[in-house]
Amino acid sequence: AFLLIFFSELGDKTFFIAALLAARNSAAVTFIGTFGALSFMTFISVVLGRTFHYVDEILPFKFGTGLPIDDLAAVCLLVYFGVSSLVDASSSDNRKADEEQKEAEVAVSEVSGSGAGILAAANTAATTFLLVFVAEWGDKSFFSTIALAAAATSSPVGVVAGALAGHGIATLLAVVGGSFMGTFLSEKLISYIGGSLFLVFAAVTLIEIV
Repeated sequence: AFLLIFFSELGDKTFFIAALLAARNSAAVTFIGTFGALSFMTFISVVLGRTFHYVDEILPFKFGTGLPIDDLAAVCLLVYFGVSSLVDASSSDNRKADEEQKEAEVAVSEVSGSGAGILAAANTAATTFLLVFVAEWGDKSFFSTIALAAAATSSPVGVVAGALAGHGIATLLAVVGGSFMGTFLSEKLISYIGGSLFLVFAAVTLIEIV
């Protein structure tokens, strides 16, 4: 969970949003709002994943020789994100990262500065929370967490802990050194690593259920 979420978030729209907001407001306030939204989204994803897993256990039918639907769905999601990440990495341009950054810039342009005082900081944290929550809904890391939580062999506590750690470190890197990473960190390398990890964990999950 940590590896998948960490490499999914690096260079993602949420990463750019946190970096841009931290450049205009307090880094601490930006981190609180961003990480709060990502944590809330993580719990929602895990609940959805485990719900799908428990529903699958009471279904009156199974595929083939009893392969669980929840695990098969998790494998399919992991393979999809793995292949799509590798395809993006192998493209000759860097349009994916540019699109993510432009979308983040548009979203952040509507957020006012934090100003001074506790109330202003709270308002900025709340605005950041809502902005990141909306941006993260339906994102790669959102469905990745659902897939991990849905797998019968996974521990929901482990998924939550790993995902929160991945989100936390990625967010910290964004608010502290987002511009530095954007300059010196290769988007292609991140995509290659992330895509490979998705495929590796898809293979591991498939081996465990077969």
